[in-house]
Amino acid sequence: MKLSHLSRFVAVAERGSMRSASRQLGIPQPVISRSIQEMERELGVQLFERTSSGIVMTPVAERIIQRAKVVQIELQRTLDEVEQFKGLDGGTLTIGLSPAAHVAILPRILPPFRRRYPKVRLKVVEGLFPYLEADIRDGLIDIYVGPVAEATKSRDLEIAHLMDNERIIVGRREHPLSGATSIEDLRDAQWVTTPVNPDSENEVNAIYAAAGLPLPNIVAQATSGMSIISVVASSDLLAPMPRLWEDFIAATQLLTHIAISQVTYAPPICAVHQGRIPLGPAAQHMHDLIGRTAANQMRVLARQGGR
Repeated sequence: MKLSHLSRFVAVAERGSMRSASRQLGIPQPVISRSIQEMERELGVQLFERTSSGIVMTPVAERIIQRAKVVQIELQRTLDEVEQFKGLDGGTLTIGLSPAAHVAILPRILPPFRRRYPKVRLKVVEGLFPYLEADIRDGLIDIYVGPVAEATKSRDLEIAHLMDNERIIVGRREHPLSGATSIEDLRDAQWVTTPVNPDSENEVNAIYAAAGLPLPNIVAQATSGMSIISVVASSDLLAPMPRLWEDFIAATQLLTHIAISQVTYAPPICAVHQGRIPLGPAAQHMHDLIGRTAANQMRVLARQGGR
């Protein structure tokens, strides 16, 4: 199977028509059509079906498309790495960051990375590990930084522990419970949580259970930093958030840290990448910067009295 056939197959699948794929690739439509037909003859299966609204992938094509994208990305990554080894800084590096990593790590790694690799295009994807795991395993995301559940183990992933992850409780400014000093004071609070773990609600449940209180009232779940800030700032919901957000929370003046005496710990912040293929020069440099930044953050937190 030719790589050109794969790229044309992916274009048709993504664009939904031969004509649109032709415009995207700058290739005559009959050439794309012949490539698809050759793929179908070689594989012995039909890849697309015609409908009133265009063409759609057959079930077998839906199984092929993801692998085809991975092949394309791995080929491009190989070409990028060759250029980087030759001293020609180019290509694309995709990193996935949790909300905590966006706040505590990205601002500190971006300037030195840009100085070293000014021509590498950096693509930043926000998300938590459960939502990005498939793309990390497939190599669509080069490096992920954020909380990872302790139970996450895999032979095809390299997981490096960066720092412990302590939670604080936040609410909107002038929240009626902003003066609370213990979890007992939050007995009747409503909560929004983040799905870091399969049992993410336990981030709050565990604090209540330790105090002998009934289970908390969890009414919402948010998957991004912006969602959490928006929900908490515009309601009376409380949220457990990484302590790494503390300076950012103070700077925005949208939220307030509710300083209860109990502490809750979340999965540690880790750096994760696909382990079957070594990182290229730019990705390895990014990985090293992330490690050094996390170590510095740990020292800062230790001076402030944290873990």
